Amino acid sequence: MIIWQPLAFTQGWKRLESIKLNNPAHQISIDRQGNIYVSSLNGAIDKYDSNGELQAHYSPTKKSTPRIIDAWQGLRVFAFYKDFQEYSFFNRFLGESERYTFGNQQVTSNLSLSTIATDNNIWALDAQQLSLKKIDINSNEAISETNLNLILKNNTHDFTYIREYQNLVFISDSKNGILVFDNIGNYLETLPLFNISFFSFKDSSLISIQNGKVIYFDIYTKQKKEVSLPDPSYTFVLMENKRVFLFKKETLDIFELN
Repeated sequence: MIIWQPLAFTQGWKRLESIKLNNPAHQISIDRQGNIYVSSLNGAIDKYDSNGELQAHYSPTKKSTPRIIDAWQGLRVFAFYKDFQEYSFFNRFLGESERYTFGNQQVTSNLSLSTIATDNNIWALDAQQLSLKKIDINSNEAISETNLNLILKNNTHDFTYIREYQNLVFISDSKNGILVFDNIGNYLETLPLFNISFFSFKDSSLISIQNGKVIYFDIYTKQKKEVSLPDPSYTFVLMENKRVFLFKKETLDIFELN
């Protein structure tokens, strides 16, 4: 049962900082210390602290756009490059390891999304085979595989984002909702949240932006709340403690929400 509670907290927004980004935001992530990571279409990645100060910059030698970046682990940042079917790890100074390929074509054929798992293996969403796989990072073999054909209620699908959080895997599909799996890939449920291209988390809530509002959806109680944005043109949201990080293409605004 979904409990919907519309809230109007526009008056509670207190702007702390407004920062012009070093590069336009294409994908974003946050680590456990509240550091912000912003990747651009040209493959550059910038790290900002929770006050918006630029801490590190990565300029790629191989031009490619990260489809996903995930910094939640804190010690290293994961980046998935869909065009090349590759992934990389970065340290906290944005020093890059070598790039790794999903070389086993029997395991992966056409990945649309990928992210790091809590156990340091890789989650891979295979769009061609329509399956979710956990890939052993050392052997490049599938540890688990879940067929999505029997799960998706809508014949069409549009997978937009993937993230593991609190031992659960969340995949947003704009047509079907947000699919939820356990940490070995067993399907659990679908959250009724549609047309979401990006989401993040704060405590037990999945956070997204829709129609000029921040949507809070508690992943356990299924309670849903809405907060009107101070400006409806924001496209990304991240949260850490009382701070809210709102992004437009070229700016990061830092707020407190009372």
